[in-house]
Amino acid sequence: MKTCGNCGLGIADNNGLISCFKYKTLSNSQEDKTDCAYYIKTVVEEDGEPLPPVQHLFLVEEQFKERRMKISINHGLRM
Repeated sequence: MKTCGNCGLGIADNNGLISCFKYKTLSNSQEDKTDCAYYIKTVVEEDGEPLPPVQHLFLVEEQFKERRMKISINHGLRM
């Protein structure tokens, strides 16, 4: 299940809430984020430490760029 608690953009607060690095909002750690375009499962490095939220955001934005490029290239070939 996609929740704020296991999203790479989530930053845990002391009061059990998760702060979203992208949207700057507070959410319950178990809040369902199935429809969130920026949801990314936490990536863990070889040393066992998760990537920082800014790097997760970079990964998501790169995925968006790749999708847009594929769409524009396909449309160009059809013309």
